[in-house]
Amino acid sequence: MPGESASTSTDADHPTAGRRVSYRETTADHYARDFIQEAQALCVDDETTVLSGSCPRCGCSFTFTYRPRAFRSPRRGPRAREIPVMCTCTTEHEGRPADEEGCGAHWNVRLENL
Repeated sequence: MPGESASTSTDADHPTAGRRVSYRETTADHYARDFIQEAQALCVDDETTVLSGSCPRCGCSFTFTYRPRAFRSPRRGPRAREIPVMCTCTTEHEGRPADEEGCGAHWNVRLENL
């Protein structure tokens, strides 16, 4: 999945934060809808968007930085309006590989919905 995570955090005050879910790479139709209810987006520049919100699967807060390209080149066409997001929380989830973050949930969001 393109993109990379930025600093992450957890939020114990969220009603479902840190609920005991094992790591599993998964998605569901409602993840995007649930995420955009309270998520915020900050477009840093033409290539970087920072999203923050709560994971619809585990409930933890996180920040995700999306960069579609590693190297700059002349801009071609309009900026992507739908971007892939994945949970990057720091809460421990049983079975999570050592080199991974989050609970394994992923989804796509449309920037105009935020």
